[in-house]
Amino acid sequence: MNKIYLISNVKQGGKTYLEYLRPALNALRSHYDCVILQTTNVGISRVEAEQLLNHPVEEVGLDFIETIKSHVVISNDGWVARILDDSNFAIFIAHGSVGMPVKDQYYFSELLSYWDAIVSSSRSLSDLIKMGLQLYRPDRHAGRVGNATKTLRSEFRKTNIISVLPVKIPEPFKAAPDIQRVPEKCVVGLLPTQVGICPSGASLYENMGVVINSIKSQIPHAQFILRPYMTDFTRPYVSEVCEQLSQYPWIKIDTTKGSSQDFYQQCDKLITDASSGGVSFMLNTCKLPIYYVPETNESHPVVTAWLEQMQNLLPIARKGNDLKDLILGFELITPEQSYAIYKTFYESEYGERHHPDEVFLDLVQQQHESDFRCFVIDALGKANEFEDQKSSLQLS
Repeated sequence: MNKIYLISNVKQGGKTYLEYLRPALNALRSHYDCVILQTTNVGISRVEAEQLLNHPVEEVGLDFIETIKSHVVISNDGWVARILDDSNFAIFIAHGSVGMPVKDQYYFSELLSYWDAIVSSSRSLSDLIKMGLQLYRPDRHAGRVGNATKTLRSEFRKTNIISVLPVKIPEPFKAAPDIQRVPEKCVVGLLPTQVGICPSGASLYENMGVVINSIKSQIPHAQFILRPYMTDFTRPYVSEVCEQLSQYPWIKIDTTKGSSQDFYQQCDKLITDASSGGVSFMLNTCKLPIYYVPETNESHPVVTAWLEQMQNLLPIARKGNDLKDLILGFELITPEQSYAIYKTFYESEYGERHHPDEVFLDLVQQQHESDFRCFVIDALGKANEFEDQKSSLQLS
């Protein structure tokens, strides 16, 4: 059997990011000799990783990864490709169930440009990755961006963006679930994304007063759960915000670092700035999130593109009054109306996507000629679009 390496290297990623490797492993383990490598960057032990994947896991250093040559390498960490030998066919599994309105105008292409294939689970994410590479590679060629760090791989290569059904979402709802509303009870989840991801002035932390006061003005009895990004607990700024908010008896800080699903089930409503967890909340509960994406003084092509993608698909607030209107509307919306919005979003983002078992096996076997390519970006940033002819899975 041919050997395939699957590498887990997300800093303090824990089980959340390790789970991105599981669909690839499940698709390939009966066909190939799959070797799971885990570095010391991750937030779980080798034993925990083995239990989650039901597969042996080897702990290695980055120096070992540099020695891998002429293999297919799959990773959950965008940075890993920078240290891979150029002879490997490198596949990155992109994070999140949807694109995000981030401040990086190249959409992390300084990392993504080293990969031969990027597996993306939604149309918005695929489009933003394509846009980022199209902007980055010409600027990189012209010397307007990038650093002089020497790498083992070239970032000027053919990169395939591959279509797949989301690797981490539950089965779709077939009808509006029976959501029980308890009078005088409303728990609002606050889900900021990682510090530094949003444009200046747009993070939930920077707008916490506006967000909480807007909600309280419409739902005076609302209680809140703030769930910081797992690696942000050590940041003094985040610690200070948490300390200030914890003084209010109706605000709880989620320090458990537990399952996202447990957090979603506690929330009646959820506000985020850019986290794909907002969409995950909707996919897990059929309850609508609100994205608070305030107008800033700066123009960001990625934020603009994301707003254009999502303006008719997700509830988005640009200022406090928008948030007040949305919160009031959510109090009046029926489960059937909420389900209709969920269904439209699901079909728009994931309709006609394919099961990971089929996608990963085909990608490993055909590589640059995969049937599931939606875009191919060349070394200069030019994109060619492909329409796959496979049968598809659709929401009924």
